[in-house]
Amino acid sequence: MFRDDGKIVEVNDKLLDLLGYERDELLRLHVEKIFSVAGRIFYQTHFFPLLKIKGSVEEIYLDLRPRTGETIPVLVNAVRQERDGQTFNDSIFVAMRQRSQYEDEILRAKREAEAATRAKDEFFSVVSHELRTPLNAITGWAQMIKNRSIDDYCRRGVEAIERSARIQSRLIEDLLDLSRIISGKMKIEVRQIELGEIISRAIEVITPAAEAKHIRLEVILESDAYVSGDAARLQQVFWNLLSNAIKFTPKYGRVQIRLGRVNSSVEVSISDTGQGIKADFLPYVFERFRQADNAATTREGGLGLGMAITRNILELHGGTIKAESPGENMGATFTVCLPVTIVHRNENVAGEELWAGKTDETSNNHSDLEGLNVLVVDDDVDGRYLMTTILSLYKAKPITAASVAEAFEKIESLKPDLVISDIEMPGENGFSLIKKLNAFNEKRKRKIPAIALTGHVGQAERLKVLKAGFQVHLAKPIEPEELLVVIANLANWSNNE
Repeated sequence: MFRDDGKIVEVNDKLLDLLGYERDELLRLHVEKIFSVAGRIFYQTHFFPLLKIKGSVEEIYLDLRPRTGETIPVLVNAVRQERDGQTFNDSIFVAMRQRSQYEDEILRAKREAEAATRAKDEFFSVVSHELRTPLNAITGWAQMIKNRSIDDYCRRGVEAIERSARIQSRLIEDLLDLSRIISGKMKIEVRQIELGEIISRAIEVITPAAEAKHIRLEVILESDAYVSGDAARLQQVFWNLLSNAIKFTPKYGRVQIRLGRVNSSVEVSISDTGQGIKADFLPYVFERFRQADNAATTREGGLGLGMAITRNILELHGGTIKAESPGENMGATFTVCLPVTIVHRNENVAGEELWAGKTDETSNNHSDLEGLNVLVVDDDVDGRYLMTTILSLYKAKPITAASVAEAFEKIESLKPDLVISDIEMPGENGFSLIKKLNAFNEKRKRKIPAIALTGHVGQAERLKVLKAGFQVHLAKPIEPEELLVVIANLANWSNNE
């Protein structure tokens, strides 16, 4: 701090250390004495006149001259203040080497944060794969056994195993979605969709659970309610809302689903006669990891992520959601509002249309698999055994390989009709295999198509797989029926090439 006459009246320890003076020495000096010759001229012609006129200066570059005589470039910020009838000029000097050091530290922290984000993404990807791979065997075998002739006791046990595996799979997906939300990587694929069809599919999924509790479903859906959005993500939204309604509604209750146009929006309301929501919890319904503190919530379990993910997906669609409840044990209503917008459908990645969504009679005709040579590539022995069992039951001819090297040997010698490969394998992975297969296909008139069956999920992973050359990306755990439909569709496409 210095006065208008240039006398230094206050100084801190850092400036003393920078200039190499004792406090009493510096307080006897004129402020110009601490500047270099060039700095002194700039002070006289620019810095001080500007400070007097404007009352403050920001980020002025000057050179200080410490006792040792060398020049120290600094960045100066100053402001004029009135105290006890006198004017003082408060100045802050930041040595440029300190500024550079701060910038380096900020840059280093940014790089460390980016590295931590990448490590976290890689961790979630590996965790997803490692958890989904055993779930694939559990759900696959549970379905295979359930479809055999077994007594009621065993059937109930198998159904319990299957339900538990599906719950585990849902929890894994919620954690991955949370990671995508936090990192801003949750994306949607926008196309024009009829919302009534999406809701109908979600209703089909939860109907068995409703029937088990004798819950009446009242469905009132207006037709031609078109919105622009991601069909899979919106189905996830309504599955979350409907499954919660069923979960928290007691036996012989009622759940109503209503879809209609309201001005330029489409509104969906889901009401139930369940346990309701306490008034003090309503503001927190859509927050992460928040669950109402009651016995029903504890009994039903979950991570408290479903509603937070639901809200985020709707916000990505430009929509809103609100929760209402008269009180505890008086039911609840969730209302979703989405804008009516017409957009052109995005082009799909090449090959995706070949198999996606086909449910016609030819797609479900598993006789198409008879005699089909299918190479299964997976380092997991249980996964290979499950796949060979499913394929053999429908008279396909499975060939197995535990590594990329073994797989390519069999591709060259046996020339299979189709390849199903895991992605994450020790040594060479599935991307290495598809690169070799693409090169092999270049020399052949009839191409060998490939399916990626992997624990790596999400839009980015799917696009990466499809761009690498796989015709289909399937996420573990896979339903045997879905797998058979995809194989049949892809085999038919290959035959028509």
